[in-house]
Amino acid sequence: YLLELNEEGATFDFCGGMMFQLVLSEKLKSHLNTVASNMENDQPTLHPASQPLMNRIPNYQKSSFADNISIFHGRELRKIPTANGGMGFVLQLSYADPSGANTTIDDSNVAGKGADVAWSGAAIDPEGWSAQEIATYDGWRSDQFRQWRNGPMYESEGFGTFSERFGKDAFGLNHRFYLHLDNQNRMWLSAEDGCEGTPSEGRSLMGKLGGMLFGK
Repeated sequence: YLLELNEEGATFDFCGGMMFQLVLSEKLKSHLNTVASNMENDQPTLHPASQPLMNRIPNYQKSSFADNISIFHGRELRKIPTANGGMGFVLQLSYADPSGANTTIDDSNVAGKGADVAWSGAAIDPEGWSAQEIATYDGWRSDQFRQWRNGPMYESEGFGTFSERFGKDAFGLNHRFYLHLDNQNRMWLSAEDGCEGTPSEGRSLMGKLGGMLFGK
């Protein structure tokens, strides 16, 4: 379903009227196509309505951890001239290192402010989180206290085509995201800080979910 929404250039209605176009990185698209075609067990988890916040999902910890199944790396990006929805907003999801694991924070394993554990994953998606974004992630905190990035900063950290892809004035902030249902069986894409959106078309999702797994 994420692949379909990406292909359509679909928008998500976030925070009561902020229209974000969903954009998947090429590496995440390739991964999702593989798991969809093979009906493998690592398809994205659609969490139940009883888990409306990320901190309520099983085994939640404050960290940079993402597994491309239950939790995804992503960014909110702004001032994108070509974004669908008319507001210049993009919600980008990218691929996270599946070999990464949560570890104790120490001198060799750094983590963002307030983290419970450090995450050992590397920056392996050319369009995804940089090593700096991984090491300093603190998406459970208010956006006003966090590190926003502009095109030159993204490019200096390894996303060399950022301005070409999203425009020279684009800027953004990294978040972790997960999927959950509500009591009306609508799907929500939610950031760790609680801001969330549902596909703006308002379509019924239950017939489209296919092999998606449901969290317990």
